[in-house]
Amino acid sequence: MREAFLDVRFLFKDFGEDECTDWLPRMFDVARKANSKPIPLLSLSDALGPRVAAFRQALAVDTAKCAIRIESGEIDKELADRVAAAMSALGVVPADCTVLADFAEADFSDVTIVANIAQAALEELQAIGRWRQVVFQGTNYPVVNPAEPGKNKVIPRNEWLAWKEAIKLDGSSPEHLVFGDYGADCAIVEFKKASGGIPIRHYRYTTLDSWLVVRGAGAGRAKTVMRSVCERILQSGKFAGRGFCSADDYIFKTAKGWDGPGTGSTWREINTAHHITRVVRDIGGIKGMSFAETTFSDPVDQPPLV
Repeated sequence: MREAFLDVRFLFKDFGEDECTDWLPRMFDVARKANSKPIPLLSLSDALGPRVAAFRQALAVDTAKCAIRIESGEIDKELADRVAAAMSALGVVPADCTVLADFAEADFSDVTIVANIAQAALEELQAIGRWRQVVFQGTNYPVVNPAEPGKNKVIPRNEWLAWKEAIKLDGSSPEHLVFGDYGADCAIVEFKKASGGIPIRHYRYTTLDSWLVVRGAGAGRAKTVMRSVCERILQSGKFAGRGFCSADDYIFKTAKGWDGPGTGSTWREINTAHHITRVVRDIGGIKGMSFAETTFSDPVDQPPLV
């Protein structure tokens, strides 16, 4: 029931370039008939190449018709002409579209520099057209797990800190420059076949300004290792509380031995659920919104039968 950008760039290899005018529009049609509201996200290259015919058939209605991903290296003197050609090929105007400024390749180590880059990108894109929204997306999360086995590591969320600075530079509200990141992860997305290896047992716990990466011991039963990981999150002083979201309740229960340990899929789900909740709550706070705590309950013990 909510609008969502859908990036389909990883599907062409498996489903076929030549067949995309069949499967791509049909995929969006099926989703919309199921009451979803997907908005196709495409690159300038997609709009200026053979794929455009498929995307033209998949445009949304009653929302942004599409989102255009523009990589940081594409923001140059030729950008305006390329955007105009892309709009013409798609049959849309900037007011119909969201533009996503993707700074996946940028160095986010200096918050002030990144904030100025974000503001400059916003000004450059707004000079081209009156976009429905401009999203600034990037991440400071490292490619390799930064924590040693059994240790914790704090990584600053510089993309978040830079975005907060950027919206202050000219008094812009969050509606002018929308925040985007890659979840609790780096910008490199790889879909590999299962190797049979054991996933690293850890949580990436998003705080107000950092990620607390808590990594379990390299050896031992998963139940024992993940219980220790969750206990360390609770003891860190950064735990948001059981009522923050369902992921936090799961971490709390795992620390108490009431749930868990989960699998690699579970840990990614918990990382993502907590991260999105943290971001939504914090952006909401900037806009003056408040959020109710979720409800939770302890497990019920079965009394002995006599």
